[in-house]
Amino acid sequence: MKAIKTTIKAAAFAGAACALATTGYAVDEEYDGCKGQFTFVDSDATYEDFDFWLGDWQVVATESGELRSVDDVKMTLDGCVIEQHWTQMDDLFSAQGSPNRLRGTSLTGIDATGKWRQVWTDTSGSNFVLTGGLDEDGVMVLTSEWITAKDQAGNPVDFRNIWHWKPMPDGTIHNWGFLQRDSEDGKKTKYFDITYHRSVKGGSSFVLKKPEE
Repeated sequence: MKAIKTTIKAAAFAGAACALATTGYAVDEEYDGCKGQFTFVDSDATYEDFDFWLGDWQVVATESGELRSVDDVKMTLDGCVIEQHWTQMDDLFSAQGSPNRLRGTSLTGIDATGKWRQVWTDTSGSNFVLTGGLDEDGVMVLTSEWITAKDQAGNPVDFRNIWHWKPMPDGTIHNWGFLQRDSEDGKKTKYFDITYHRSVKGGSSFVLKKPEE
């Protein structure tokens, strides 16, 4: 009985090896399929559209230059997905009553419709999906689904987030976001405006904004 099981295992292994051989990939060969044009549907998206966001960053307030956060953005899953880890360095988005500063993470990739899609979640309880792509100026624009929440008076309100990433000639990234209320034509309010600077080992760091008293 033991000899039969051994023979079956050997046959299964040989079959798997043959399957790998017919695909043209060796077992130790890195799969590099997520590059170039997205081909499942008619789409202008390419896997390199958002490469400018990859790296280790110090993120500052665009106007004052004060440090807002550090952000680690890297490729994962064979280059098919972008993984982000955001660490807030001030109390701007701290949850009320929480002693901790905001930390967030996202996964971003091209979905089955050929659009860029980002899933964001953070320690403040925010969880939403943003969808979009590059506009005609090369700016990545991602817009969230509509979210219903209560305002300070307890009344329900509908809103969505519209985020922009614009690569600049000097290698920085201008990143800003609007909160839009009620409808497609509703009022937009800018609630953050920041600039990404690449972190350089041994290089200068930006000034940390002191927490408000």
